[in-house]
Amino acid sequence: MTAKSTTRQTGQDHDRDRDRELVRAITDALILAVGKRTAHQALRRAQAEAQPTAWHKAVRAAGHLAGYSALLGYLWHQRRTSHQSAA
Repeated sequence: MTAKSTTRQTGQDHDRDRDRELVRAITDALILAVGKRTAHQALRRAQAEAQPTAWHKAVRAAGHLAGYSALLGYLWHQRRTSHQSAA
């Protein structure tokens, strides 16, 4: 009878250890996920609050001008081809 209780006790200890490891793994994963989310939120907040530098302003202006330049180039090309076909 003592052999059965010892075996049962060993099995229970093993199950308890496995449960503790599982809880520890889940806790670590949750801490990592919350920490990663908090870091992303802090980064987004800092980027939103940051004043744009002259370089960022220039890049943004160049991006806007590139779109308008492409539109003007397209219109010029269309007008040029229509004049050539009429001649």
